[in-house]
Amino acid sequence: MQSEIEVWTAAAARDTPGELESRCQLWLTESECRRADRFRVATARNQHVVGRGMARRLLTRGSAVDPRSVVFEPAPHGKPYVVAPGEVARPFNVSHTDGLVLFAGGRCGEIGVDVERLSRRTDVMLAERYFATAEVEYVFDHRDPDRQRLAFLRVWTLKEALIKAIGTGLTLPLADFAFYDIDAERPRVRMLKPSLGDGDAWRFIAFAPADGYVAALALDVAAADTMPGDLKQGRFETWLGLSNDA
Repeated sequence: MQSEIEVWTAAAARDTPGELESRCQLWLTESECRRADRFRVATARNQHVVGRGMARRLLTRGSAVDPRSVVFEPAPHGKPYVVAPGEVARPFNVSHTDGLVLFAGGRCGEIGVDVERLSRRTDVMLAERYFATAEVEYVFDHRDPDRQRLAFLRVWTLKEALIKAIGTGLTLPLADFAFYDIDAERPRVRMLKPSLGDGDAWRFIAFAPADGYVAALALDVAAADTMPGDLKQGRFETWLGLSNDA
């Protein structure tokens, strides 16, 4: 049996908050609003408001639960989980980059998602510091600078998605696991440290959530009753009846 995985995108404003930010802020708690007000950079504030607002609204979609009543608690390394109400509790993850916020949700165990803008300033030499040997070779096999940057970001998003799914953050060395079939829609991973378990316990989806962006999704299928099926993508603004203008 397969379970549908959903990814929703939204274009967070880079400066002055717009209609999307105003709508999302209505679903935040007072403490989340106070935290948003502490951001000094408008882009970061808008991404926080949209990311948390999206999560609250999408987790309660199809229920009578008020989005503001959802209770999140962080794991030891900060990954948020829904602890109440039980009827809307399910695995989810949020990622954001310049101009875009992603929400991923499903019922296939732990989930992690990461997104990066292709035009971001990227030092591909970081691959030698953080990536496994085979991944470094994959990146530098691309001679064209643009393709090399894309290769780097493809590996980076896969690695970020996995550590976000596991919930360790960067406390887990990125060279302790290596991806292969990286150019495939569904890459695979080898765990290079026995303590990390079997790479077959994970499924990955690499995709482009919007023009100019690259993203990856990591799913823990070892403890799930279903396997991940097709990826369903939606635009959050469209669902809300708002303009899609970025």
